[in-house]
Amino acid sequence: MRPIRNFSAPPRPLAAHGGEDHGETAAGASGVSSGAPDEVIMPKESQFLFEIRTQLVASDTLLTRRTLLGQVTAAPGGEGRVVAPQTGRLVTLNVRVGQNVKAGQVLAILDQTLAATEQIGLATDRANAQAELRGAQQDYARLKSIEDIAARKDVVSAELRLRQARQNAGILNNQSSQRRVELRAPITGTVDVFGLAVGQQVNQGDELLRVINPSQLYVQAQVFAADMKQVNEAGRFVIEGLQDGVSAPARLVSFSNVVNPVNQARELVLSVQGSSALRPGQSVNVRVQTRGAEAQLTVPTSAVTDVGGRPAVFVHTAPEVFKLRYIRPSAADDQQTTIAEGLTENERVVTQNTYQLKSVYLNQ
Repeated sequence: MRPIRNFSAPPRPLAAHGGEDHGETAAGASGVSSGAPDEVIMPKESQFLFEIRTQLVASDTLLTRRTLLGQVTAAPGGEGRVVAPQTGRLVTLNVRVGQNVKAGQVLAILDQTLAATEQIGLATDRANAQAELRGAQQDYARLKSIEDIAARKDVVSAELRLRQARQNAGILNNQSSQRRVELRAPITGTVDVFGLAVGQQVNQGDELLRVINPSQLYVQAQVFAADMKQVNEAGRFVIEGLQDGVSAPARLVSFSNVVNPVNQARELVLSVQGSSALRPGQSVNVRVQTRGAEAQLTVPTSAVTDVGGRPAVFVHTAPEVFKLRYIRPSAADDQQTTIAEGLTENERVVTQNTYQLKSVYLNQ
């Protein structure tokens, strides 16, 4: 047999075209790649996945000097309690938990229930009032019939007696074994949690409903001797929830001059400004902020991380580029950190999930 010849061209080595990459990308499976030695390149999709957040570096003169522990209370007029004026049975309930109501709005209707002894007493009073009324009518009719010879003062006295008897009888006749009472909202606000039900029996003095206005809140805090100076010089107060992170500015209402004999502290009362998610009874931090002599660069403390034993931040220099920057921090607390060196105003730093960028940086 004759051998079969291959007339096809010999194979050539493969080569990538300009600007193309036919191998594994530098980003790898995670979509994160490295650029310069002090940079991390992260696509927008990965930034969204890792929940990376940034903030501009700004100058501020406010510094947190002290953090006090406080408790939220209702301001005067910010809480209203509906109390049963008498023992009775709830026949109507017009509201639900969380409903917004206006001052004077009818919330429920209560029918008064009288005990057996009270009913007997009421029946006796009613009978006595009717007897008094009949006697007054007879006396007045007799004197009117002889008005021309009777003394004028006797006629007037009989007329007054008759009027009083009619009034007393009318009051007692309108009373029955049950009396209906409307329970109205004392203030405008939101109905708090309650456990009432139609038909429920309540006693006089029982708290039935509570209406709270969340925009009228106070915060009370104890100030000890070591904190007096900073509180007196405070330029601003900020209220911050211990668990949910809710914060709101506050205004000084009073700083008591009376010292608590038990712990030697003075009471600080603040008014929470505007509506907030704070609620009466909640424990909060009160940040006492004072103004420095001059503005300083500040960043959220969450932006500062430690790389190789040195404080640093990640600066967002381009849409997908984050550059490691070593800094020299100054005064700091768990909310704000002042920067002495390493940053300039209006640079954008990472403030949330910095550890994700740090992990990529250390492993690249």
